Amino acid sequence: MSIPKSYPFIFTGSGGEYFRIWIVNLALTIITLGIYSAWAKVRTNRWFYGHTLLDNTPFSYLATPMQILKGRLVAAALLIAYTITSSVAPMIAGLIMLGIMIASPWIIVMALRFASRQSAYRGLKFNFIGTVGEAAIVYLLLPVLSFVSLGLALPYTAYRQVKFLASNYVYGETPATYDGSLKPFWGVYLIALGLLFIPMGIFAYGIFSAYQLSTMGMPKELIITAISSLILVGLISFYLIIPILIAFIQARKANLFYNHLVLGTVRFNSTQRARDLIWIYISNLILIAVTFGLFIPFAAVRLARYRSEHLNLLSDDLGAFATQARENISALGGEISDLFDMDIGIA
Repeated sequence: MSIPKSYPFIFTGSGGEYFRIWIVNLALTIITLGIYSAWAKVRTNRWFYGHTLLDNTPFSYLATPMQILKGRLVAAALLIAYTITSSVAPMIAGLIMLGIMIASPWIIVMALRFASRQSAYRGLKFNFIGTVGEAAIVYLLLPVLSFVSLGLALPYTAYRQVKFLASNYVYGETPATYDGSLKPFWGVYLIALGLLFIPMGIFAYGIFSAYQLSTMGMPKELIITAISSLILVGLISFYLIIPILIAFIQARKANLFYNHLVLGTVRFNSTQRARDLIWIYISNLILIAVTFGLFIPFAAVRLARYRSEHLNLLSDDLGAFATQARENISALGGEISDLFDMDIGIA
């Protein structure tokens, strides 16, 4: 059995170059009251896709601004209708919100389908074939189950969501599959729960200390000062732990997604580390704050470069795989209706 060749993903964009695109996009979006945001999204995605290389070949983003604008007009119409009715007809506003919630699985599937069908590599499009019924289970039913079970079902929910995404992508007509299991997700969320216990432990210690001081007959002012200090430390710890938890879960879930994704004869190897992402997130957050937002494009490039540098594709011959995938395309595949081919704005 031959050892597959490793093809690294490479990101070639620079923060300075993207800053010029970003600042023009921002200015034109403000001047046009948001209408230009559709063109800005296409321009941004084409820049990021074009600077992401695999085997010296860039990815392509194929969407047009009008497709993005259609989706945004629909979303804006719903938002305006909800805002107006919430003050004059709350019942209608509630029905609008309920309708959006019921339609959310359809919205998620359409967004994923649009994003994948507008992405291409070596002239061959991706696709997403997940159904609305599956999306309703993993994005509506299971999150409710996680809430009702006080988080115990969270690892299973995350596993089903990752599996739903990974096993429904298609490259050309080559479907992806997912061979991961539930067990590693339990590890991820148990560690995350352990991290969350740090601020909770501080709060608990504060309550216990207050009880001890009261039984010792300490002055009321001293007890209040001690409790306030511990609550402040607990709150600071809580807000510091949130970005750490997000970075940790995202890094581990990305590795579980890619390392168990199988696309025909192709596999992937993702080596993202939680501590790297934690450093990137926290330093980006600080630099964005001290530069009043001007570091945002540099932060986006920094994150894209890190993710590319830690992802490899494993294949005996990537060129042969792409050629085979192109030959498998049937005429029917290119005639699928584009009736709902618009960006819903969540992917």
